[in-house]
Amino acid sequence: MKRALGIVVTCVLICVAAVGAWWGYQQVFVSSTEYYAQVDNTRLSSAGENSNGFDYHYDLPAVDATGGEETLGFDTSRELREGAYLKLETLALRGVVRWEEVAWDDIPAAAQERLTPPDFAPGA
Repeated sequence: MKRALGIVVTCVLICVAAVGAWWGYQQVFVSSTEYYAQVDNTRLSSAGENSNGFDYHYDLPAVDATGGEETLGFDTSRELREGAYLKLETLALRGVVRWEEVAWDDIPAAAQERLTPPDFAPGA
């Protein structure tokens, strides 16, 4: 009886460890968060020595889809267009792993409330 109980407890512990490892892997390497930012070239600096071959570094205030704000830093190989809207994909330990320019209409409403709207009038 004690042996069977020991085997069951060991199996449960192994299952709990496996689920915990899977959850951690998902959080760090798979589950990304999208943020939205507007390019401000006054926040541009030289990328420095540890830039993996990129020349420029940006530290931009960014907003997630629910309106939560955070300052995100990332490196680029070129200077970005002033005022452009970016979608930044982040991973927990790696930070910004991908960015792309997006149109104002592609930004969620909660994020639009925290960003500066474009200067042009609709339909112009």
